[in-house]
Amino acid sequence: MDYVNPGQSVLWLWGGAVSGETIQATVGNLQTKVGEKGHVRVEHIDRLLLSNHSSSTFDVVLSGTILPPTTVHSGDVLAEVARLLKPSGKVVVCEPTVNTDDGGTLRSATKLGSSLKLAGLVSVSEAKEVSLSQEEQSLLKQTLSVENVQVVEISASKPSYEVGSSAQLSLSFAKKKQVEKPKLDENTAKIWSLSAVDMNDDDIDLLDPDELLDEEDFKKPDPASLKAGCGTDGDTKKRKACKNCTCGLAEELDQEQTGKKAASKPATSACGNCYLGDAFRCASCPYLGMPAFKSGEKITLTDRQLKGDV
Repeated sequence: MDYVNPGQSVLWLWGGAVSGETIQATVGNLQTKVGEKGHVRVEHIDRLLLSNHSSSTFDVVLSGTILPPTTVHSGDVLAEVARLLKPSGKVVVCEPTVNTDDGGTLRSATKLGSSLKLAGLVSVSEAKEVSLSQEEQSLLKQTLSVENVQVVEISASKPSYEVGSSAQLSLSFAKKKQVEKPKLDENTAKIWSLSAVDMNDDDIDLLDPDELLDEEDFKKPDPASLKAGCGTDGDTKKRKACKNCTCGLAEELDQEQTGKKAASKPATSACGNCYLGDAFRCASCPYLGMPAFKSGEKITLTDRQLKGDV
């Protein structure tokens, strides 16, 4: 009852097996706290979602304050509590918890605090354990059928603004004063300037660019001297082009290699009739113009056949 002040509107939620005398005594204590200007409303927690309370109605919501509490607050109930609270209103929840997550329907105190945050509440306090008498502990274990149950109390608040509220921003569209740039010293600016008059000054000695060249620079170089001797460490070693060669040695070596492959490649017959003579040879036959020969025989021409007829 420490959270209730005079003149406030209070909603008290109860659940489980609570006698009528206990309800009347609790409501009487709350009504004494709030005084004549305040009022107290009572709802069963299972029927809270069916009530027709308007949004932002209560300053304080108390739930599970009758010991021992046996009700687990669902996410929908906590969201409804957040809706019924006024901006900056406070809710106090008492709930049975367990230290581990294997308590069946019960959850840990940390998860209870997380559920309050997910419902839209802020300033969630640390869980404070509520001391129970031996009779209350026995009744709680008998009702929930769970060992090592702890009752904790957590308080939270609704934000200081209503959901969907808006506020006008004070924006100034007046023109900003232009900051004057510092003036430069004229003498300093002259140091970095060079005009055409300065170029014709007799006191400035300028070099003639032609005087920087000698006779050797005007001679046309020999193309052979410009070619890099890459891959040559002597006449006895094989030439090899460098990686990313730009002097033309790589292309030259590729041409030589291609020529060697073409010369060493033996002529093959596609039809198998090349040895019979030109009458049986194709238009692209490598033996076209040669005399007939035996199959498998190497063709050699004499000096007399290589000379033309006179």
